Amino acid sequence: MGFSVTALSLVNRVNRRRRMPDVTSFSATEDLATLDALNTATEEVLSSKRWEFDIRRAQMTLRPRLQAATGETMAVSATKGETTATLTRSGGSVFVEADIYGSGSDLYVTRFLATGASSFPNTAFRVLNGTRAGSLAALTLATPMPETVAGVSAELFYAEYMLPDTVRSVLRVTHQDDPVTLEQVDPTVEFEELYPRPQIEYGTPQVISIGGHDTHTIVSEGDSPDPALRLMVWPVPDEAYVLDYTYHYRHAELAATTDTLQGVPPNVIDMIVDLAAISMKAFYDDADSSSIARYRAMAMDSVENMHQRHGGMFAERKRIGNWDGSARGQGSDSRVSRGRLIGGS
Repeated sequence: MGFSVTALSLVNRVNRRRRMPDVTSFSATEDLATLDALNTATEEVLSSKRWEFDIRRAQMTLRPRLQAATGETMAVSATKGETTATLTRSGGSVFVEADIYGSGSDLYVTRFLATGASSFPNTAFRVLNGTRAGSLAALTLATPMPETVAGVSAELFYAEYMLPDTVRSVLRVTHQDDPVTLEQVDPTVEFEELYPRPQIEYGTPQVISIGGHDTHTIVSEGDSPDPALRLMVWPVPDEAYVLDYTYHYRHAELAATTDTLQGVPPNVIDMIVDLAAISMKAFYDDADSSSIARYRAMAMDSVENMHQRHGGMFAERKRIGNWDGSARGQGSDSRVSRGRLIGGS
């Protein structure tokens, strides 16, 4: 990103608006309060609008379901009423970490099916945490097993993913081979409610659902990951499909003097500094409350006007003639609708 400003520079800019000297560290309580005011102002300005400079693009790779290969077996054993289960692979294959839990930016919920069970072969069980050692995997489940199983066939699948903390909201999703539909779902809807028995169909992604926050399958019961924005896929992936998505970026909070706010244009930075300075004047400088309210309203009006200037024009495709005036290859006259939520190649 072309624009970058450090937390120390921002704090000192607020200080100058308050006619206070520059600082070199965040040791005093008032300096930390200024930093808090800047983080609050940043969130207020950048989250209230969909700024074009905060629209980013990324890719993610879906994880295919895990089944026993030809000549191999994968079986589960568990006791009725218990929330633990043991998976065993035979035939030479071993479990890798990604079979049980994700890491880094690849985070997801692991679920398993006891496909060989007599009474619940199509019931998916969520894995809260798990460990693996060679051909064995020990799983902790979200719900108790309804009956005892011993060495019945099983498989794992992955259809619910947690997006990085930097993703505030998803605007578009595309798959380069087939069209997909993007839907925003109620944050309280559970995966099982949205897609009852999703595992009965596997294949290329057709529907991507975004909404709510959840935690991913972890390696240890003692871990406590923060909830993250959910992305759910239907049908269950059977290959490592790659999705391209466009999203609204969330900036990390500033904490250290060298932390940077990147990619935000200088005129928007000015608005953030103004709002932070107004807050500090209210907290520390005994400014008149009516004046503070008036200045805040003026600052937010400026943010609104600035956002309109940054918003760009309505997207459309225009017919362009060839250089020699011929009609061939003049292209498409279709229009692209704003806020479109269905993407494809």
